[in-house]
Amino acid sequence: MALRPLSTRLLLDLLDLFEQSSQAIGDAKGQRLHGIPGWHIINRTSLSADEISAWTERVGYVGSYPADIRDECVAVDLHEDDGPDRYWYRCPETFRKKYVSAADAAVYTLSAPKLLNQIATLLDIPQALRRMIDTPAIEGVLWQLGEARIGPARAPVWFARGLSQSADAVFRHLRLLTLPEQGLILISGQPLPDFVQPPRNYRFATIAQALVDYVTTPCIDMNLLHRILTSPADGTRLPVLAVHFDAGSNVLTIRTKSKPWHIKGQRQRAAIHYMYEQACRDRWLLGAAEILAAAYPDKHLGKSARMQNLFSGNDEWKTYIANPEKGKYGFHLE
Repeated sequence: MALRPLSTRLLLDLLDLFEQSSQAIGDAKGQRLHGIPGWHIINRTSLSADEISAWTERVGYVGSYPADIRDECVAVDLHEDDGPDRYWYRCPETFRKKYVSAADAAVYTLSAPKLLNQIATLLDIPQALRRMIDTPAIEGVLWQLGEARIGPARAPVWFARGLSQSADAVFRHLRLLTLPEQGLILISGQPLPDFVQPPRNYRFATIAQALVDYVTTPCIDMNLLHRILTSPADGTRLPVLAVHFDAGSNVLTIRTKSKPWHIKGQRQRAAIHYMYEQACRDRWLLGAAEILAAAYPDKHLGKSARMQNLFSGNDEWKTYIANPEKGKYGFHLE
């Protein structure tokens, strides 16, 4: 069975499981395993059995199971059965044997390199700069993904898991003078409280915050990351925009539109890119002359230049660009 392409929903589920993979679970021998029980993955995520096999590794089996008794769950001991594909427990209410499949009783952990390389790809980090992914800076907690172009320059990007329990260790590591003065740390868990000051010029962003959540295919809002990276140390954040333009694929996405706009013409791309940059600066309505000057930087525009000429032969543009005032244009957000 072929796996479905990585979607935004699937990636968010994988990141949630990756965050939870650091939790300790006891097996039947009292040993501590780090991972997620199979029944949790099957019941609370969109992963199929084939995707569980492709993205995770089985590290053992749980020693207890949450049995349902009326409106509550009670942890009961789980035992290996004579059959190879199941475990059993004694129902605390009827005292009868009940069975759990081996897939449900298994403990799974996500492959950190496989998932983090996916994030590095979304950040457009070259393969040559990802060599530290296989060697965690803090085992099971902190990884360096490499350098990504965020705004006008490259910056080191890290990934942290379980930060709420490991913040002290992560902060100590980032204060090392051998590391760059500035960087971005993506986290898979909850954001840090606003009163927590990041070390040096490092900034934190949740991966769920950085992903453009209204498109099917995973896409990271690099403009948002740039604003976070350059934000004050007090944690002030600008809201996610209803518009996103990916300069790499030349795709404009507007939250209220059912499909993105693939922009082909060089002049049209330059115009949309400029409009998006200005929207990030909270300038949502621009004069036609200003937009056209960005589209034709090498030409002197005469009075005959119009937006209709720029988008001639493309009937889609009026779906995505509004003209609420004479000579004024902006993104069509309704």
